[in-house]
Amino acid sequence: MIDSYAAARLIANRGDLRRKAINFKRGHDVRLTPELRSKIEKVIVETQADFEASAVEALRNLKDAWNSASLNSVGRARYYEWIYDVAMDLKGQGSLFGYPLVTLYADVLKNLVAGLTHPTSRLHAIIGLNIDALGIIIRRRITGPGSTLERRVAEALREAYVKMRLRVPSEVAVEHKVATAVRQLDGKRPTVVAPELKDTARQWPTGTRLPVK
Repeated sequence: MIDSYAAARLIANRGDLRRKAINFKRGHDVRLTPELRSKIEKVIVETQADFEASAVEALRNLKDAWNSASLNSVGRARYYEWIYDVAMDLKGQGSLFGYPLVTLYADVLKNLVAGLTHPTSRLHAIIGLNIDALGIIIRRRITGPGSTLERRVAEALREAYVKMRLRVPSEVAVEHKVATAVRQLDGKRPTVVAPELKDTARQWPTGTRLPVK
């Protein structure tokens, strides 16, 4: 049984991640002088810890939304919209703070869920693996372009997107390829057994967005 507080939890509004990560303001276009570049780099360094904390929260929200989509066939598209919004924020901020792999994986995730309403169970599983891959990068604070393992995950996720969203035929079992790549990245033996989900749904009220506490 899901408690009433959990049922009211919301994932962060789109744009919240960037506001937490940096003093985000709209202004006039300016010339990027060496002095201004130095100031920007200083702000980025000083706010990187804030971004990392926000990314951890974003990851938790991604997992909640994905689990909710697993257990709720009605309104499932709404959960994928939330995933899309969070992925957009992660994509925009990852490279800025030295996490290009976060940007890379979030971009594929955004593409996988864009406009999604009734995915197959295979596609939904791949979306979950994409979120898992993001989680590994964020939890382990893997900065830079990564190794062969990280690039293999990106390749497998892109192939899954091309086959399952763009409908380009492929002889490769992409879901198995993605699962194997992500689990190798996490240092685990490959397995195709999905974990059992119990009482993990989150009901996001429409119209009102409450802060996460």
